[in-house]
Amino acid sequence: MAGELDRAMGRLKHRDIRTRRRAVRTLVELEDPESLKAFKSLLNDEDSWFVSKALDAYRRWAPIVGLDAVEDLTSHSSLNVRRCGANLLDSLGEDGISTATMMLDDGDSVVRRKAADALLAHGNSEAIKAMHHHANDAIRSLAMRHQSCTTEQLLNGLSDTSNTVQIEALRALLNRNEAVDVSVIMPFFSVQSETVKLFLWVAKHHPSNLPTLAEKLGPQHFHDITKHLRTNVESSSDVLINTLLEANMHSIVARWLMGKGAKEDELRWEMIGNEKVDIIERSKLLERLLGRANEPELQANLEKFMASNPPDLLKVACENLSTAANELSS
Repeated sequence: MAGELDRAMGRLKHRDIRTRRRAVRTLVELEDPESLKAFKSLLNDEDSWFVSKALDAYRRWAPIVGLDAVEDLTSHSSLNVRRCGANLLDSLGEDGISTATMMLDDGDSVVRRKAADALLAHGNSEAIKAMHHHANDAIRSLAMRHQSCTTEQLLNGLSDTSNTVQIEALRALLNRNEAVDVSVIMPFFSVQSETVKLFLWVAKHHPSNLPTLAEKLGPQHFHDITKHLRTNVESSSDVLINTLLEANMHSIVARWLMGKGAKEDELRWEMIGNEKVDIIERSKLLERLLGRANEPELQANLEKFMASNPPDLLKVACENLSTAANELSS
């Protein structure tokens, strides 16, 4: 096989293009990583067919040959060749850290991103530090995702000149559930990013700030938070529901209750009778009971509520419940 390999490599310099193409096909069929040194010269060929075949060979064998083969690509003047090399950096593991760090300064954003991805997967503390201090904000934002980031680095990221870096730092802090000072977190409600996670973070670490936070929330925020509650909170005994009630955030709790059954009736009627809850939300809570209108316990609660002389809108909802009860009983 060695003789055949040498002959094929020799024919790559032949004047006849057909002979050269046959030589390439022979090298591919031999499936020998040693042939990669012959393909290096084809990276500079004027014929794109030869360049394409050379890149295919590098994709196949460079991870086996190692760092030197990948550096044939990453040090090349051609953008397409460098991108191919950048895609192979991850396959080198820790052996590619130094090269990946250098590729962070490449003029192409795709090459930089692939180099950063390789460092996020295999980089040591020095490599990640280089990403944190990089001039390119996309690189700095990716650095915030690394598990080695300290709380201090993430807090520094919150004050970065780039909004992208700030958001990545914020996301990392929230995902880790870091108990940092609320003053560094609250300003991000104004940019409406990670609203649900921010809300849950404040509820856990600084519940006394929830009333202030409620003033900053818009309709979409309430919708997103309610959706989270409906998906993740099963019972009113959940600490989050208690925290919301203590913060007088009754409307969010009322919306959550609309998807709950009879087990939550005690809290439901408490919300219906609470004048601090938006009257529309209270009316909707009553409307959701139409299918259960003939239940004796519900009828008892309804009579008790009507005796409190509620607003007209709620009276209408109660009358609709009474009508529904008669229809269901007939």
